[in-house]
Amino acid sequence: MNRAQKRTWLSLVISLAGISLGATAVTLIKIMQLDIANTNHHMTIRLLSLPATIPLILMVILSWRLPIKGYDERDREIERKSMGYGIIGAFVFLGAAVLVLGAVSPLGSMRIFFLSALVYFAFFVSQIVSSIAALLQYGWREKSNE
Repeated sequence: MNRAQKRTWLSLVISLAGISLGATAVTLIKIMQLDIANTNHHMTIRLLSLPATIPLILMVILSWRLPIKGYDERDREIERKSMGYGIIGAFVFLGAAVLVLGAVSPLGSMRIFFLSALVYFAFFVSQIVSSIAALLQYGWREKSNE
C-alpha cells in the first residue's frame, strides 16, 4: 500500500468519524431542544459541538503529513477522478438535505444552525464518496494489471 492509498483509507475513516460525531451533536441539540438564539444555551451547544471539530483537525493534519505532491502520475489521476465524484456527491447531498429541510421547516434560528451543519456534513460526504471512488479505482487497476 503506497502513501496515496494510506491517505485514502485514513480520509475515509476520519470522514466516517466526522459524520457520526456531527450527527450525534446535532441530534443531542435537537433532542434537548436547545434554541441557538438563547444566550443561556451557548456554552452547552459549544460543548456538544466541540467533539465534532476533532475530525476537521485530523483532516488538516492528514493533509500536512501525507501531501498530494508526493504522488506519482497514477495516484494523481485517481485523485483527480475521485475528487469529481466527491464534489457531485456533496452537491447531491446538499440538494436532497435542503429539500428535506424545506419540507420539514424547522423553527426560526434552528434553520441557520442546520444549514451550517449541512455544510459540515457535505464536506465529509464529499470525502467519503471520493475515498470510496479512489479505493474502487485502486482495486480495479490492481486487478486489471494481474
